[in-house]
Amino acid sequence: MLLLLSNMDRMEQTVIYLEAGSASLPTNAAYLALCQQVRRSVFVKEQGVSESIDFDGKDGLCAHLLLLFGDDAVGTLRIRVTENGTKLERISIVREYRKQGLGELLVRCALALAEGPVYIHAQVQSEGFYQRLGFVVQDQRIFYEADIPHKTMIWPHEKGALPCTITRPS
Repeated sequence: MLLLLSNMDRMEQTVIYLEAGSASLPTNAAYLALCQQVRRSVFVKEQGVSESIDFDGKDGLCAHLLLLFGDDAVGTLRIRVTENGTKLERISIVREYRKQGLGELLVRCALALAEGPVYIHAQVQSEGFYQRLGFVVQDQRIFYEADIPHKTMIWPHEKGALPCTITRPS
């Protein structure tokens, strides 16, 4: 566990890493359910993404990061290896915890864990956030996923260092 100073009072924070293929294990089912709870709150309820799009059946094969404050799941990110490299996706922070640097924390953790070329399909509204982290737009063309405009962005830098301690469930 790590203590994070933010605009809020000091809060106990835990970043949990579910390795690829381990999310479907019975011992990790509760953690995966919390990741999905965050995504349901952000993508399905807030952004109107269909559950059938967000929950695409690939969760069990992917790695996941889960950010907890105490017992509250406040953020998640999915790491999926594709034919194009490692894709960071389903990056989400619940509304009440945004603007605290938590999205950056999750992305930096993922960049330290990911292998090979890394890319994202960034929502156009979030392009500036990813640029500030060091991603660059690969192609200016806008495409739509779940009726939301996106651009492909790549990470042109070396693998990062873990910005905090992570917990790997046994």
